[in-house]
Amino acid sequence: MKKIISAFFMMAALSVNAQEVSVNKVEANQDTTISIKKGSSVEPKRKYSIVEGNHDLAGDKDVVAKSAEKNWKAACTEWKKEFREDNKDNKIISIVCGSMKCEKEGVETTCRSLAKYKIKTLAEE
Repeated sequence: MKKIISAFFMMAALSVNAQEVSVNKVEANQDTTISIKKGSSVEPKRKYSIVEGNHDLAGDKDVVAKSAEKNWKAACTEWKKEFREDNKDNKIISIVCGSMKCEKEGVETTCRSLAKYKIKTLAEE
């Protein structure tokens, strides 16, 4: 008799804590995901905006044109590295050094370009 009574109380205790969820009329002709969360907090979707910009990129001057081109390539690599380090929180969409154009200034040659970037930033809510 004690076993029956204790079993009855255990069943009653389990049924008190149980919660029910019913899902009706869900179209299943496509992939469907049903998510059930306890509580009323719903996370708002984050809104992003795309920011585009330019940067004047120039290598060090050099007497030899090939060395000036190497200096521009080194400046391009350094700019990309610094840009990535500074934008850890932002998502970089594209980062391009642009077309190199070399100009002779007296005896020295300088190579320049207009670098462009596009990043995705979190918009203010």
